[in-house]
Amino acid sequence: MKHNKSIKKLAICIPTFNRAKLLDRLLKSIPKSTKIVVSICDDGSSDDTFDIVNRHKSRFLIKYSYQKNAGRASALRNAILNVNAQFMLIMGSDDYFTKNGIKTILNTLKKNKSIKFFVFPTAIQNKIGSTSEHLKGIPLTNYVKLRSDFKIKRDLKEVVDHKIMKTAMYNKPKKIRRIPTSYLWFKISKIVDCLPVKSRPVIIIEYSEDGMSKNLFSLKINNPKYIALTYKMAMMSKRYSSKIYRFRYAILYYRYSFHDKTIKLIKFRDLPLFIIGYVLGISDLLRLAMMKIKIY
Repeated sequence: MKHNKSIKKLAICIPTFNRAKLLDRLLKSIPKSTKIVVSICDDGSSDDTFDIVNRHKSRFLIKYSYQKNAGRASALRNAILNVNAQFMLIMGSDDYFTKNGIKTILNTLKKNKSIKFFVFPTAIQNKIGSTSEHLKGIPLTNYVKLRSDFKIKRDLKEVVDHKIMKTAMYNKPKKIRRIPTSYLWFKISKIVDCLPVKSRPVIIIEYSEDGMSKNLFSLKINNPKYIALTYKMAMMSKRYSSKIYRFRYAILYYRYSFHDKTIKLIKFRDLPLFIIGYVLGISDLLRLAMMKIKIY
């Protein structure tokens, strides 16, 4: 298949909110290139984000959009839909590329032209080890199987064909601030298998104190819809064999569908898992009450 030469090889999609200094570090980690485009959706920042973006426009193509604060889910969706490239990659503004990260990704795309979905290893800042050693010897496989049967728990960096990414994209979220990116990967796993890439880490991940990870628990409980749908897709998938993970996905589905007020027993044999999920849902509410965080 021939591609229009004006279309970039890789789009790096970044939702951001008041993270100017970290965004600057991320953009500095991207080498000057004519093969990439960076799509940034600013979710209503009041800091120097716009100025930081302008400083890097001479190094690579940047598509910048600004929206009134609506949450990461909306910003990510716009960052993806506002750009066109052969492949797409999602970056948090507090993460950054390793020295040869972009080069590794572009070389891998060039060598594997028939593959539409790749997963690359990452490393966590200030921690020893990466996902590199865990991906060795794993062939083309289903993404849910990769997470379940191969037990890959650590963060990966997914790179997906743009048409498949946009096909899997969720509708414009209404009053939903957080949708896990795993929702996209699990949905894409129903369309195409992924190739685990055996390379050095391409991304360094940092869990910032001022980032979403700090308030992740309350965000999950107050935005449960797509989390429940993600675990439901995993629970219903027939592409993996691990019973332990199937039970885990079922419990988490019932837990978050409890918060979404859509909890319903799917199969009678799931009754023990349903009860565990229900109890976890109640315990979540008690924990939020103790934290004095507004519920729903």
